[in-house]
Amino acid sequence: MTRTIIFYRTVDGKCPVQDFLDALPGKVAQKVAWVLRLLEDLEMVPATYFKKLIGTEDIWECRIQYGSNIYRIFCFFDSHSVVILTHGFEKKSMKTPRQEIERAETYRCDYLNRKGQKEMSDLKKYIAKRKKTDKEFAEGFEEGYGQFKIGVVLRQARESAGLTQEELAVRLKTQKTAISRIENHAEDIKLSTLDRVAKALGKRLEVNIV
Repeated sequence: MTRTIIFYRTVDGKCPVQDFLDALPGKVAQKVAWVLRLLEDLEMVPATYFKKLIGTEDIWECRIQYGSNIYRIFCFFDSHSVVILTHGFEKKSMKTPRQEIERAETYRCDYLNRKGQKEMSDLKKYIAKRKKTDKEFAEGFEEGYGQFKIGVVLRQARESAGLTQEELAVRLKTQKTAISRIENHAEDIKLSTLDRVAKALGKRLEVNIV
């Protein structure tokens, strides 16, 4: 199952989440867009990147870290396959600000009261538009996202198999740091390495050309 991401817009046409994305530097926006792409591409997104906020009106948070900076984008489900992004902010404290949650809940109520039918992903439109105007954002975007996604999928598979990074490293006769590097960003990883990891997890590697 794939999902479609839609950007919430106010009654007067303002788009808080796009304003947030536009204000980010290119490489930060790139990492944010990678995490959002996981929502569209993966059926099960790790809680590291996507988690429901307890005690809210069905508000979820997309969780992004770039260097020492932490960012959050709030959202909710319109249906099982449609995710509405409300707004984003840089998180500067351990506790999520209550006013940001209330803002997301207000936007959700407004959207549900006014919603119409939309099919095309706003995220895909945003990525395409920003690639044309921001060289830093565009540089290595697709290749980088592919590597990022591989790392996330491998981590999911390891956790599903009930293995720690140390235990997987023992099976592969390597170091825990090597597993951590792959899971955080599988840059230039060889197919032979992916095949070894898959077999160590009791899985089978499939490669598709599309």
